[in-house]
Amino acid sequence: MKKFAILAALVATPAFADQPVTINFAAEIGGQPFACDATYAGLGSTGAAVRGADFRLYVSDVAMVAADGSRASVTLDASDWQHAGVALLDFEDGRAACANGTAPMNTALQGTVAAGDYIGVAFKVGVPFEMNHGDPTTAPSPLNLTSMFWNWRGGYKFIRIDMVPTDRSKDGPKGWFLHLGSTMCASEGKTDAPEAPCKNPNLMEITLDGFAPATQTVVIDPSDVVAGADLRVNAADTSPGCMSFSGDADCMTVMAKLGFSYGDLPATDQALIRGR
Repeated sequence: MKKFAILAALVATPAFADQPVTINFAAEIGGQPFACDATYAGLGSTGAAVRGADFRLYVSDVAMVAADGSRASVTLDASDWQHAGVALLDFEDGRAACANGTAPMNTALQGTVAAGDYIGVAFKVGVPFEMNHGDPTTAPSPLNLTSMFWNWRGGYKFIRIDMVPTDRSKDGPKGWFLHLGSTMCASEGKTDAPEAPCKNPNLMEITLDGFAPATQTVVIDPSDVVAGADLRVNAADTSPGCMSFSGDADCMTVMAKLGFSYGDLPATDQALIRGR
């Protein structure tokens, strides 16, 4: 009887158990580590010097990539930083220029994936449509930050990288902000969530081949994205910097480098995220 019980237990045990995975991220500006009390020189089309004032982004749909190209979904652990497959990466600590931020930081994804050998990682930058247009004041963490939310129609700011030029004039823009989110979202009223996906979902799809989480880091650096923008000025009658909306001259040299077409400009390879 004991032998039979042991055999039954072996049959019931899965041949391959899930394995833990940690994916580390680093925030940089111009190749230098991001810090709220640091200044970064030589940025944009005029070589401007800026202070970093915010650096946060949402990621979702995380997967490991096998040698044959197949993907195994990563189940993110539940925590204050991860909920229902969506995670917030937060590189600011609320000090110095980052007064609009929060003290806690999060620079890694934690989860499990089916046991196997993987040669890459894939994920999306952004919040899925079905979770993107709720009420942040009642949402679970990390979707409860109003500072990472536009409105019911637009949803969350998928990326918030705020930079403040050090040589801005008294009447100049208060900063140059890179905010990515869904745009052209149709709804009946300003407080009504869209019933259908936005015309421009603006979910960045990232695949890093030859990436080993145990020894490598995902680096996020906006310097190449804003290389063609003058960070000291702002187009008239638009929000500071590029906030993804159509008709903004400050986005003309930016959106394509995030991997999106913009107006008549075709998309190019994204220049924000790489493995190291």
